[in-house]
Amino acid sequence: MTDIWRHLHPKTREYSHYSHAHKSFSRIDLFLISSSLTHRVQDCNFLPRYISDHSPVCVQLEAPGDPQSPYRWRLDPQLLTKEDSIGERKSAIQEFFHFNQSRSSPPDMIWEAFKAKIWGKVIALSSANKKAFQQQMTDLERKLSGAETELYKNNSQENRERVASLQHDLNVLSSRAERALLRTRSQFYAQGDKAGKLLAWQLRREEADCFIPSVKLPDDILSFSPGAINGAFRSYYSTLYSTQLNGLGLRGSMLSFLDEVEIPVLSEEVEARMMGALLSLLEIRGAIDSLQSSEST
Repeated sequence: MTDIWRHLHPKTREYSHYSHAHKSFSRIDLFLISSSLTHRVQDCNFLPRYISDHSPVCVQLEAPGDPQSPYRWRLDPQLLTKEDSIGERKSAIQEFFHFNQSRSSPPDMIWEAFKAKIWGKVIALSSANKKAFQQQMTDLERKLSGAETELYKNNSQENRERVASLQHDLNVLSSRAERALLRTRSQFYAQGDKAGKLLAWQLRREEADCFIPSVKLPDDILSFSPGAINGAFRSYYSTLYSTQLNGLGLRGSMLSFLDEVEIPVLSEEVEARMMGALLSLLEIRGAIDSLQSSEST
């Protein structure tokens, strides 16, 4: 496991936690990334802190190459509670039925047209609110990041109050934590404790045990790239299972080796006498004693 922020920023000084009691900074929030994913990490940085006294850690990973799934639009539940959004929807509903009261049109056609109308209205409201919200969040986060940088340099009361004020404004404006909790609960309810998770964890552990994170190339450079690791193994085994000699050279070396080996042989007289001789009682007893007890019974 690798502290990926320190791996990407070996000389940068940045903190993720500020202790109001001790008035000190520390970096205790981090991502430990498996060695099999370090080559896919594009960036890792700390976001401005405002929900708690810890800074969120953001990690950007390169996708494995699979095509991205199509975007699925979801209704923002907060649009149902905002007064301006409620008024816009009421006005759109009244306008639609004011101009679509013809009795010649069947009710199912009017209903389908109304759903398309109100859906487009809700999407437009959601897009406008999202753009305004992102603009406000971006401005406040930029101000908070600058204020935190000034606080790192000068830990004064004025800088601390400015950071606390910006954190409060972001905390009031942002509902990111609430949305994340709702989505996590819904995913846990939908997926739950299924058998597929246990099997996936076991397979992932086996892959991690057999994984080779790095290899030293012939030029003494340590490489973490999967392509370089595969190429090094391919080159090694290609050399291992190949010969440096051609056909004639290999045959000559084999014959020269066999010529130097002294293989004992029996003469024809000794071979005929020993092969035709009868077995003695002592040889039979020795053969029986050498057998295992289970085989001699």
